Amino acid sequence: WADPLSLDLIESLVTDIENGSLLFIGCYRDNEVDEGHPLATKLRSIEKRQVQITNIYVGDLNKEDTNELIADLIQSPPNLTQSLSNAVYLKTSGNVLYILQFLSSIYAEGYLRFSLETKQWQWDTLMINSKIIATNAMELSSHKILRLPKQTQNALKLIACLGYCCEEFVIYSMAAGNDTGNIGCVDLIASLEIAVAEGLIGHMGSCYKFAHDQIQLAAYSLIPKKHRACVHLWIGNQVWANTSASPEKALFIAVGQLNKGAEAMKDEHERIELAGLNLLAAQKSKSLAAFLPAAFYLNTGISLLDKTSWVDQYNLSLQLFSACAEAEFCTGHFDEMNKKLQEVFSNARCLDDELYAFFTLTSSLMAQGKSYEASEAGLLVLSQLGEAFPRHSDMKSIIVVEFAKVKSLCEGKTNGEILALKAMDDGHKIAAMRLMYFLAHSSFLGCHDMYALIVLRMVQTSMNHGICDESAFGFCALGIVMGCMFKDTDGGRRFGQLALHFLKIKETNKCFSGVITAVYTYIHPNYHHYRESLEPLEKAYESGMINGDVAMAMSAAAQICFHEFQCGEELAKVETTTTKYRKLMMAHKQENFCKFLLPYSQAIRNLMGYSDDPENLIGELMDQEELLKEVLKSKHMRVAAVIYYIRSWLAYMFGNYEIASKMMKERQAISLFAVPPSLSCAFIFTEGLISFAMSHEFGEEKWSVLAFKSVEEFKIFALHAPSNCEQKLLLLQAESAFLEGEYYTAALRYDDAINTASKNGFIQDQAIACERAGIFHSRQGNISKAFDYVSQAHNAYFKWGAKCKADHLNLQYQNQLSNVQKMENQFN
Repeated sequence: WADPLSLDLIESLVTDIENGSLLFIGCYRDNEVDEGHPLATKLRSIEKRQVQITNIYVGDLNKEDTNELIADLIQSPPNLTQSLSNAVYLKTSGNVLYILQFLSSIYAEGYLRFSLETKQWQWDTLMINSKIIATNAMELSSHKILRLPKQTQNALKLIACLGYCCEEFVIYSMAAGNDTGNIGCVDLIASLEIAVAEGLIGHMGSCYKFAHDQIQLAAYSLIPKKHRACVHLWIGNQVWANTSASPEKALFIAVGQLNKGAEAMKDEHERIELAGLNLLAAQKSKSLAAFLPAAFYLNTGISLLDKTSWVDQYNLSLQLFSACAEAEFCTGHFDEMNKKLQEVFSNARCLDDELYAFFTLTSSLMAQGKSYEASEAGLLVLSQLGEAFPRHSDMKSIIVVEFAKVKSLCEGKTNGEILALKAMDDGHKIAAMRLMYFLAHSSFLGCHDMYALIVLRMVQTSMNHGICDESAFGFCALGIVMGCMFKDTDGGRRFGQLALHFLKIKETNKCFSGVITAVYTYIHPNYHHYRESLEPLEKAYESGMINGDVAMAMSAAAQICFHEFQCGEELAKVETTTTKYRKLMMAHKQENFCKFLLPYSQAIRNLMGYSDDPENLIGELMDQEELLKEVLKSKHMRVAAVIYYIRSWLAYMFGNYEIASKMMKERQAISLFAVPPSLSCAFIFTEGLISFAMSHEFGEEKWSVLAFKSVEEFKIFALHAPSNCEQKLLLLQAESAFLEGEYYTAALRYDDAINTASKNGFIQDQAIACERAGIFHSRQGNISKAFDYVSQAHNAYFKWGAKCKADHLNLQYQNQLSNVQKMENQFN
């Protein structure tokens, strides 16, 4: 049967409403599926989502088909095989597997034979009719196996313990043993070749596979139940004793077999050793980002401990429970995680032993949107580690003082000298750095001042006590603080580069995800094209998942989606990316990041034409009022700002400037710290366009003041990163010239904006510039030129994938242009 994750994947594929070209075909034995079976549950879930499911009942063969099958198998005319097929059908009722097994059985017993004299097949119908047949395929297979030599029977029993298939190196490991266990094992490999010849198993490459799962079950059923645990135990020990051929595979196979044989272990020392092996297998699974198997191994290891394990096996118990809590967190099983954490906090002997569990607790609270609780818990532990943080009303002045200390510590030191500092060797300082790394993420979403203080403390600790893995994050986060709080973007760039160089020379993966995400979200885009951030962010996501830094992996995933969207990638591609990562966020219970993505995802679907109300964030994914109410209540102001921004942008795109201006004011009322450059540019650019539109519409001075201010603000962005911002600035300047009556300059700037957007690869900016140019020329009375620009805008929107906007453009502006043309004709 497909495992639960595979069933989830199937559901994800077939319920993807954007993928209309997928036909999925699956098969199963209906006698094994009742109403409570995972497959039945999954099928009901799929049907509820309006996915058409067609059930095709594949029954047994009728008499005619049975005769055709047998005639084909023995290469005889169908009219001559009728008596044989009638006898076989009577015994098998047309079940194909039964037919094949039964034919094999009567051939082995001589009731079906080939005559060398007549060159034809012959059969004894009387004996075939008198033969007693097994009631199912497994029983048929069992009878066939029992007719084989004893050594081959034993060989099949052994490999059946390993499941449907068995690799050669495992067979060699078993054959290498002197002790053959309770069922015997002599010349194992040679014995299997007899089974291959009989068609019971196949030998493909370096793997032996059973021809059918019922044959594997039949072979396994021949081992007496009371002996099965002993056989599994023997196989596990044999494989673990001979791991040289494939150590990694051998570990998982050995642990799997030993776990199945654990009940046969009589020595307590063996159970403890197996618990340790499960820990080892879990650590290996975690390194492969396989958190579900890791959690299984850890829970199995815990089950092998006795009630006094926290006394007798303290270190092993601490490792198992702490690691299991982390694995359950990574899979989104918070209830199980809390149980394991409680065990650690109840039995840990000192603060040092609780730290790993505290890291998991902090991360889980943040993932659940409990940033305040995460910060409070972390700050309490930090104070116990000697790193107390002030709780003062005037945090800004404290930040200035702490920043001055950092500047003093770093002053006169080159990047090379900083990286040459000694390695941090104080255990409490290292633990504090690790905890500050987690707390920086949680405070970033809520308490910006605390974020700055934590980052400054990380750098101070690194400069005073030596550097560790988390120092890299401290340096890049300092770059963010310098750029956002102290407006020193060049200084911020220096520390971002220092952090990247740290990762390179220290060859550490511990904070790779956090560092890369921070640098390529907040620092690198200040100077380079947004597209240059995509590949590093993808690596940050992969590293975070592999190293269990799920929160940072999801942060990287969110930024991948934002950057693809801002880059002007084709909307269908961006929608696929956002759907993929949004589902992963939901699977890992990373609610905060999922909420960040929802407004973008819904806006993309609106533009693509999958919403009846494209101006508003209302659709299959979200309802703007409900999500806004939720995030305002939990004080997730970043999400609220994104909602207001996206709503203002959509309203502007569809010509509803009053709603756009209202949403713009709501967004401006929210004070945010460390907004990514891509989003800052989007805020100012969109709000500038809205202000110009409102000024044209209503002529109020306040709108022209805001509009001209946005142009001046945007010049700073364009100066540092022209590849991202030049076309946007040119469009704002075109709108400015239009508003001031400088029509010749405006026409030139519109063309410059269009050409530059095309050169820099921002098709959405190209489309908007074409549309605005069309409006400009329409108001100048140049209808043919206006029509040309609107046509260009339509084509650009369509190429981008914004079908709904392209249709809106046709409906709105072409009608307007047509009316103007009619009026001109009448006047003439």
